[in-house]
Amino acid sequence: MSTLHPLGFARSREAGTVALWVMLALFVLGLGSLLYGLNSETAALDFGVLTASFLYLLGISQAGVVFCAITRIVKAQWAKPYYRLAELSTLAFAPFAIGIFLLLFYFARDDLFYWLSPEPEAHLSPWLDLNWLLIRNLLGLLAFYGLSAVYVLKSLRPDLAAGADADAIDHRAVERQLYLLSPWVIIAFILCNTLFAWDFAMMLIPHWHSTVFPIYFWFGSLFAGCAALIVFPALLGGSGKGDAPFGPDQVRKLGMLVTAFTLLWLYFFWAQFFVIWFGNLEHESEPLWRQMYGHYGPYFWTMMAGCFFVPFVAFIFAVVKRSLLAMCVISFGINLGIWISKYLMVVPALSPDNQPFSTWPDIGLAVGMVAGFIAIIIWCAGRYPMYSHWEMRLKPLPRH
Repeated sequence: MSTLHPLGFARSREAGTVALWVMLALFVLGLGSLLYGLNSETAALDFGVLTASFLYLLGISQAGVVFCAITRIVKAQWAKPYYRLAELSTLAFAPFAIGIFLLLFYFARDDLFYWLSPEPEAHLSPWLDLNWLLIRNLLGLLAFYGLSAVYVLKSLRPDLAAGADADAIDHRAVERQLYLLSPWVIIAFILCNTLFAWDFAMMLIPHWHSTVFPIYFWFGSLFAGCAALIVFPALLGGSGKGDAPFGPDQVRKLGMLVTAFTLLWLYFFWAQFFVIWFGNLEHESEPLWRQMYGHYGPYFWTMMAGCFFVPFVAFIFAVVKRSLLAMCVISFGINLGIWISKYLMVVPALSPDNQPFSTWPDIGLAVGMVAGFIAIIIWCAGRYPMYSHWEMRLKPLPRH
């Protein structure tokens, strides 16, 4: 079985080991920042920024296995080189998803979930209960990651098998099982992210009820996750040369998918924005104007530029989709825009003039969280095949 380290400079086992130790060191630094921030009165953690980063990383990591599920359903042959790393990136964030959620619940619940502490004479429905919030979000995470683990293990098994075990595996049967599991993975993703959209964002604005917002929330994560996949060929050193499975065709077709997602993201944003703007209800429109103008105005317009204006104009030109460098730059802009989107969902409702990453514990924790995530991917890259070889060799069935 061939293995590949998912970093351009980690083309050898020795370099991959160095990268792993660097990421682990940064992760330990992040843990130190967390402990210091929790116990310091002068440099307390900014839980609003941590929540935004958590929601962003949760979404784009979960989008990996959802991308595989969608492309398997539509039988997109070009997407097969992306499958394995996308699937493993989802499972790599699973321990962080559970751990950071519990951290936020126990240390930041008074700020994030203030709406669960009503006035003495107020009456709340059974849904608005602190323990039930903990249970439903944990169940959503466990359901999604449990189903994803089954899905990924089924995909891995043919590449891990050897000798007689490998000969006994019916690849068509595995392909059919993954096809049947794919809709359930997508449903679990939508349910899990809908719960987080309600509890971590929409409920922060009193009396705001929206049926569009959860779609805007989880589709933004899918948009950023698919854009992030563009970077994988660069990280793996595959640019269409030699026997690299990534080529111009993969980059171009993924660029076409991201182009469609750019327009869909704008549609969902506008569907959410138009109702608030047209209704002009103070409790809904005032938080929106706070995002668009004043202190948070530059963040809002950076989000719009990164998620729509820049990619929309760039994707008009076919040459952009054929350039890996240009696609990577656009991917970075999209992901920055989606992080800002999560930030604007949470922070302006809690603070009128927040400055993200203004203290070193916030910076250390953010770097450590990302480094720990990357460390798990590097560790997986050294122990598992980084491509779904059996699927890449499997010929598509003829269409009748």
